[in-house]
Amino acid sequence: MRYRLGMLTLEQARDAILAEVTPSASTQTVSLAQAHGRFAAQELHAQVDNPAFDNSAMDGYAVRAADLVAAGFALPLRGECRCGDAPGKLAAGTTMRIFTGAPMPEGADTIVIQEDVKFEDNRVIFPKSAQPGSHLRRRGEDFRRGDTLYRPGRKLSAYDLALLSAAGVAEIPVYPRARVLVAATGDELVAPGTPLQPGQIYESNRLATLLLLRELGMDAVDGGTVRDDPAALRAWLQSSTDYDFVITSGGASVGDHDLVKQVFAEIGEIKFWKAKIKPGKPIAFGRVGTRTHFFALPGNPVSSLVTFKLFVEPALIAWHHGASHLPQLAATAANDFRRHPGRTEFLRARIVAEGGKLVATALRGQGSHMLGPLRETNGFIRVEADSAGFQQGESVVVIPLSTEF
Repeated sequence: MRYRLGMLTLEQARDAILAEVTPSASTQTVSLAQAHGRFAAQELHAQVDNPAFDNSAMDGYAVRAADLVAAGFALPLRGECRCGDAPGKLAAGTTMRIFTGAPMPEGADTIVIQEDVKFEDNRVIFPKSAQPGSHLRRRGEDFRRGDTLYRPGRKLSAYDLALLSAAGVAEIPVYPRARVLVAATGDELVAPGTPLQPGQIYESNRLATLLLLRELGMDAVDGGTVRDDPAALRAWLQSSTDYDFVITSGGASVGDHDLVKQVFAEIGEIKFWKAKIKPGKPIAFGRVGTRTHFFALPGNPVSSLVTFKLFVEPALIAWHHGASHLPQLAATAANDFRRHPGRTEFLRARIVAEGGKLVATALRGQGSHMLGPLRETNGFIRVEADSAGFQQGESVVVIPLSTEF
C-alpha cells in the first residue's frame, strides 16, 4: 500500500492521525458510579437548583433585620432549625437558633453567627454591627435547574461526578470504551520469571501499554507476543479487525526481521511511517479492515512509551470525542543539555515545583533502550528540531506525565 513518504514532523503526524480517527457513533447509559473516567456523550444539565433552598452559611441565629433595630438588638429565642427540618416560620419580634445548611425560616432575612451574641434575661443580645442579609446561601446561587454543567467529550473525574450527583443526575450517556488489542512482536521476548537464554530479553512494552490504556479508561485486551514470522503476523492482524484500535511494539523499523510494517502494508493501509522525533522515529499508523486503527510502535522501550504519549493517547481521546491537545507547561532548566539539531526530541526529566515555578532536570541516560531513568521521570522536556539544546536557567517546555511535582 502507498503511504506518505519521508519523515513527518510531530505536528504533521498528529494531524494525520487525528484526520483518520473516526469518533465513536454509539453511546450507552451508565450510573454515576460506573461513569468515572468515561467520556460524556451528551450535554449534562442540572436537574435541581443548588442550593435547593435558601439556607444558613453558619451556625447562629436567624432574625428579621427590621426586628433587631425595633427591639434594640435583643430578641427572645423561639425554637431552632436543623439540617433536614422543613422550613419553619419566624414569629415577629423573635429569633430562632439555626445550624449550617438548615433552611431559612419563613420571614428571616439575616443570620448572626453564634460567636457574636450574648444571653441576658432569656433574650439573645445581638451586636449593633449585624448586617442585613449576612451569612445566607440563596437558592440557585451556584447553578439553576437546566444549566449546562458539562459538554460532550468531557472525561468525567470524581470531582465532576460529585457535582453531577449534587445536581440530581442519576445516569449519564457515555461513549463506549474503545476496545484496544495490544501485542508485542519478537522472537527474543520472554515473560519475566522465565530464565533468560542467550539473546533473549524480558518483554516490557506490552505490559506498559496495557496499563497506560487502562489508566485512560480503555478496554485493553492482551494479545500476547507474536513471533517474527510473516504468516503468524498476518494471521494475527487479520483476526484483529473486531477491535477499534490495535497496537503493536517492535518490527516497525527497516531491518530484515522488522516484519510488522511489511505485513501491515500487505493487508491494511499505512497512512504514514516514520516521524521526525527522538526517540520514536520508526512509528507506523494506518487502518486494518474498515474500522480498526493500527499503531506499530517502536520496539525500544522508551520509544514505545514516548510514541504512546504523543500519538496513541490523543487518538484514543479523539475517538471518544474528547479534546486531544498535548498538555505542555513552561519550566526552568536545572541543567545544561547540548545536542545536534535535527529532530524534535523528548528528554526524560524530573520536574519539581520550587518557589511557585516548575524546574526540570534532564536526566542522565537518554538512550531509547535505557529504562533506568524512569525511576525519576515524571515528564518530558521538549527540544525543538532546530534547537541545539538549552542551558541551565533557560525556559524550556515540559510535558508532564503526572501531577506529582
